[in-house]
Amino acid sequence: MSGPFRPLTSESEWDDARTASEDAPVIIFKHSNACPVSAQAQGEMAQLAEDADLPVYRVVVQEHRSVSNAVEADLDVRHETPQVILLRDRRPVFDTSHFEVTADTIRDALSSSSASAD
Repeated sequence: MSGPFRPLTSESEWDDARTASEDAPVIIFKHSNACPVSAQAQGEMAQLAEDADLPVYRVVVQEHRSVSNAVEADLDVRHETPQVILLRDRRPVFDTSHFEVTADTIRDALSSSSASAD
């Protein structure tokens, strides 16, 4: 079940997410279904996805390793889980991982990146 998330299960969905970032920021959430820290982060990202008016794309790394690897290679952002990468204009403008993956941290990053984009 994807719930509030947009699935990131194929390289074509990854391409779609990058293209969407040309019009508005998008969040990429790398999730590990074997990690308690990632489970906590998923709750935070679900809250953000429901509250914020922007897409949160989730890749479950155990199920879609090739997509996770493509994100890492295309953005040159070292893979971690849990991890959030904020994309704007197809480029990473912010990333964080582990205990810093919270709705508040991402809201702050969105505010900062919006201010610098204007």
